[in-house]
Amino acid sequence: MRCGTTAGAALLALMLSGAALAAEEEIWSPYDRFTAPNEDCDLMAVVPTPKKSWLVGHTCNRLNGEPVGSLVVIDALGKRDTAPASVALEAASDRDRMKELVQLLTVPSGGYIATYQSRDANAPRGESGPANVAHVLVRHTAAGARAEAFNDKVRQALLKTVGPTSFIITAEVDAKSRLIVAASTPDENYLKEVPLWLLRFTPDGAVERTLRFDTILKGLDLDWYVLKQVRLRADGGLFLSGRFLLENGGAEIPVLALGANWKPDTRFNTPLISWLKERSEGLELSLIAPRRDGSVIGVGELSGGAVTAHVVRLTPQGRLDASFKSFRQEGEYPQGRFMNVPELGLGPDGTLTLAQNNIPSFEPPQGPWLAPGLVRLKEDGSVDARFQAGLGKGLRYRKWAVGAKPDSDVSGFLRLVAAMPDGSVVVNGYIDEFDGRKVTPPIRLAADGTLVEGFQARFETVLPPKKQTPNATTSAFFQADGKSHYIACSRPGADTETYLYWLQDDGWGHTPSCAVHYSGDVASPAGAWQHCDARVRKAQAQGATCAETKHDPLHLRRRP
Repeated sequence: MRCGTTAGAALLALMLSGAALAAEEEIWSPYDRFTAPNEDCDLMAVVPTPKKSWLVGHTCNRLNGEPVGSLVVIDALGKRDTAPASVALEAASDRDRMKELVQLLTVPSGGYIATYQSRDANAPRGESGPANVAHVLVRHTAAGARAEAFNDKVRQALLKTVGPTSFIITAEVDAKSRLIVAASTPDENYLKEVPLWLLRFTPDGAVERTLRFDTILKGLDLDWYVLKQVRLRADGGLFLSGRFLLENGGAEIPVLALGANWKPDTRFNTPLISWLKERSEGLELSLIAPRRDGSVIGVGELSGGAVTAHVVRLTPQGRLDASFKSFRQEGEYPQGRFMNVPELGLGPDGTLTLAQNNIPSFEPPQGPWLAPGLVRLKEDGSVDARFQAGLGKGLRYRKWAVGAKPDSDVSGFLRLVAAMPDGSVVVNGYIDEFDGRKVTPPIRLAADGTLVEGFQARFETVLPPKKQTPNATTSAFFQADGKSHYIACSRPGADTETYLYWLQDDGWGHTPSCAVHYSGDVASPAGAWQHCDARVRKAQAQGATCAETKHDPLHLRRRP
C-alpha cells in the first residue's frame, strides 16, 4: 500500500488548491453516458403554473454518482421552460435533489411549496401516519428563489409546537395562500397515541392557528388513528381521512369534518359515526376529494347492506349519496381495488381518473376491468366511455412478463395519475406499452384518452455534458494487483466510510467500478475508481484517517 507518501502529497496539494478536488469530482468516464432512461428516477408530482406551463417534481437516486434534478417547469410536450423564473426555480431546488419528494403544492399568490422525506439517518421515523412522511418543507417564490424567511418560520413553529422529532404527515394550501400542515412525532407502537397537530400559517409564514387534534378524537369517542390526508372544504373547513377507531373497537371512521372554525362539524360527523356504529356497513376510504357543494368523493371500499362499491360520495350531512352512481371495480383483490397513488386525478370538469391496481403483463386483456389500467368517472360517478375508448388496449408492462406469469396479481404498476386543467392526464409508472405501442413513461393522454405524441419528461437525458476521461484502473492509495481493494476512512464519533474498489461491472456502468459503504448491508454506487480516489481525498481533508483494509464490509467477494 502507498497511502503514506502518495496520500500525504495529495492532501498537501488539496490544501493548496481547493479547485483541484472540485475538478477531480467532475471526472466522468465514457461508461457514464446516459444511453437509456434512468429507471432510478420517478416523476412524483405535476401541478399547473400560471402561464399554461407545468411544474414537475421528481425524485432520483444516484446514477453513476450523480444526482438528477428535482423541480422543473415544462411545457405541454415536456420541454424545459427557459424563462428566468423557471431557470431560477430549478437552480434553487438543486439543494433538495437527493431528498425524496412527497408533495408539490401551488401557492395562489405565487410560488410553490415542496415537502421532502430526508434520507438523513437521524431523521425521525414513526408509524403515526402514512409510510411516506416529510421531514423538510421548502417554499419557493414566484421568481424561483427559496423563501427562506417563510421556511425558517415554519421550521421553528414545528419545533416549538410539535417537538424536535416532528414530521409532516400531509400539507395543503388554501385559496388565501395559507399553509395547513398536519404533523406528529414517531410512535413505535401499533396504537397511534402520539400527538397529532394541525397548524395553519399565514402567507408570510406566521402561525395563525394550532389544534391538538388527537384530543378532538376523544370527544368523538374515537381512539387511535392513522391520518392519510387533510383536504380543504368549500366552506373553509377541513376533511381528514384515514382510520379513526371507535374507543370500544368495532367500526373505523374513514373521514371526519372540521368547520371553518376547526371545530368538529357535527352535521357531518354525527350521522356518519352513528351509521357506521350500527355495523350495517363497512366503509374504508384511502383517498378523498372534496366537492364544491360540501360533499366528498371517496375511493376505497363500501361493503355490507344493499350497496357494495369502491368509489362513493358522501353528502354534506355525512350520508351516502344515493344520486351518485357508486362505482365498483370488478374482480377479486387486488384487481378489485384502485391503486393508492398520492393524489386523485381530479379534472377541471369534476371528472375523476383512477389507477387500477393491476395491469396484466403477459395475457391479453380479459374484460373492461382488466384492460386499460385507468378508468375515468364523470361527476355523477358514471364511466366516461369516450375516455375509455381512447385508451384502446390500455397500458401494459411486458418487461417482467416471464417473472410475473406465476403470480398474475402483481400490483404497483402506476405511481402517478395527474389530471391537467386542459383535461389531459399525465401517467407515470412501470409501463412500456400503450394501446399496443411501445412507450417510455411518463406519458400524457389527451382528454379523450388517446396518446399525446412527442411528450417526454425524462429529464436525466438532458443533463449538462460531463468531462469525458478514460476509466482508471489504478489508484493513488494502493498497488493495483488484479484484486478488489477497500479504503476505510474513520472520523471520531462518526460512522466509518468504506470505499469499495471493485474490478468488474456492478450494474452501474463501470469496469472497474467503485461504491461507498456507510452502514447496513448495502453500498451506494459512486462511479469509477477516480470517484473513489476523489472521495478518499475529500475525507482526508475533512480530518478522516484513511487506510486500506482487507475487510469487505458487505462480506461478499466479487468474482473477477
